[in-house]
Amino acid sequence: MFFNFVASNYFTLNSLNTVESFVDNFQDFQTVWLQDENELNSLFTLMGLPEITGSDISNLQFPKYWDLTAYKLPELDSDQFDKFYENWIQISGRDNNMNEYGSLIFLQGLSTQWNKLKYRLVIKETSNGT
Repeated sequence: MFFNFVASNYFTLNSLNTVESFVDNFQDFQTVWLQDENELNSLFTLMGLPEITGSDISNLQFPKYWDLTAYKLPELDSDQFDKFYENWIQISGRDNNMNEYGSLIFLQGLSTQWNKLKYRLVIKETSNGT
């Protein structure tokens, strides 16, 4: 499953009407592939966030989102990120490779910028609209 981490000063559900409107509204989006929503909750826990309930929406391409706006994303330096990543590999049981490492590196680079924006969200994306 694809989960897009996004941040913006503006958000409406209309932003999710099409892939094009999504990309236009969230140019810095970061996609993380996770096994399921339980794995997403494990990632939230590791990030220091509480369990966040997702909101279902009537959209085949983007059927659900999690609003993280009330919380700050972790702002990690390179050493902190390496430790975070090691913990993620242990918790998730995922392969330790560059794709996995790269999928989470935005927590080192974009969190500080994203925490200054009004909205922080995770948007679930289906690969084929089903």
